[in-house]
Amino acid sequence: MQNSSNPVIGLITLAAFVTISILVRKGRLQSRSSPLAPRERIRPLAITMLDPLISVIIIGQFVWHLVAHSSAHVIAASVGALLGVGIGYVRARIMFVRAIKATKSIVLRRSGLEYGLVAILIVLRSTEGSIERSASSVAQSALTALASLALVEAVARSSFIVKRYVDSPRDGTVAVAPNESVTSPTDEFL
Repeated sequence: MQNSSNPVIGLITLAAFVTISILVRKGRLQSRSSPLAPRERIRPLAITMLDPLISVIIIGQFVWHLVAHSSAHVIAASVGALLGVGIGYVRARIMFVRAIKATKSIVLRRSGLEYGLVAILIVLRSTEGSIERSASSVAQSALTALASLALVEAVARSSFIVKRYVDSPRDGTVAVAPNESVTSPTDEFL
């Protein structure tokens, strides 16, 4: 991937990582003092909102560099983005349990399906290196799609989780649409 020599980008990235590490500690302390179901954790909402910033800084420049080459790369990036939105939506639906508005935090669930989706993203990202070294235009388009998928998935997942947080009632119960049950269809498989 491309490295940026812009010191401002470096400072923003450093500040985001420091902020995330402080917020992770806060979430861990909050998780210890709260009754949670197995595989649940409390996470400050700000971490979820900073995740896409890190992705845009790290992956965004790379995607922009690839897309600037040709219209085929724009199409590949669009396909990757569509897949990223879908995966981000599914991950957000699986992960989000409830909002804790008093502390601006959320309860997230770890699940086998969610880890499976992360594994798919890791495999896709792992193949980027070998594809990047390829001279094939098909391979380069695939790389563009994969990078776009990773970027958009982070933004989509964060956006869907923040929307669920905003739509949640103040008391911390899960907001349920009239045609939706409290448990998701994937819960019975986990």
